[in-house]
Amino acid sequence: MSIKGPSSFDIIGNREKAVAIVEIQKEMSRYRKRIAAAVMKQHKNVKTVLEKGTPRKGVYRIRDYKILAGDQNTEVVHIESGCHFLLDPKKVYFSQREGTERLRIASSVKNNETVMIFFAGVGTFPIIISKKADAEKIIGIEINPDAVDYFKKNIQMNKCLNIEIVEGDVSKKAAEYSNLCDRILMPLPEKALDYLAAALDCAKSGAFIHIYLFAAEDEVKNKKAQIRNIAKKAGKKISFVRKTNVLPYGPGIWKMRLDIKVI
Repeated sequence: MSIKGPSSFDIIGNREKAVAIVEIQKEMSRYRKRIAAAVMKQHKNVKTVLEKGTPRKGVYRIRDYKILAGDQNTEVVHIESGCHFLLDPKKVYFSQREGTERLRIASSVKNNETVMIFFAGVGTFPIIISKKADAEKIIGIEINPDAVDYFKKNIQMNKCLNIEIVEGDVSKKAAEYSNLCDRILMPLPEKALDYLAAALDCAKSGAFIHIYLFAAEDEVKNKKAQIRNIAKKAGKKISFVRKTNVLPYGPGIWKMRLDIKVI
């Protein structure tokens, strides 16, 4: 029997060394080793095949993985938009599917802005904004110490001079930047609404907040009502600028971005 690789899987890394992340359906689980071999045969740069073991979980938003084939060392350098990101997908959250979205946000940053990124991970948003825009200062808050270590290395690797790393919980650390930011990014769809009040506190008058959510189209009206209610409790006036569907998440569900202006 000939076993082909899965039709869709993620590859993180570069032409010399990459890691493939696969999700194998239950009915195919007995063929997992042969599937991994097929992936490595198809993609010569893949040195390790990881199988998703759990959904993303915990404060650090990482999965459990099982190594199906290849090298035990899963640290790679991923290249995106000319920037280099050292990371280990077993230790940190990283999505290579959102490169277009990161460029889209970077292109919206105006000269001399102070930009805050909640849940900054290994520094993808901050570093791409640093390299592609002319921001005055970029602040990235991240709670996972492994991600923070990679973030520091990635700043050095990409020679970024205008990024400040803050290690810790967004709900506690963001308060140190009250009314100082021109733009705030909130790339944590699962719990973004829980941190909106902190983002509003960071925002200057006229600032933009990019909040990411998981929602169906018919839920957008309700999400906007929730956001208005949070803003009202925070004593802030807002307007909705646009909605962008970033990636499909499930049947009828999108990872979407709502752009909010603080008035």
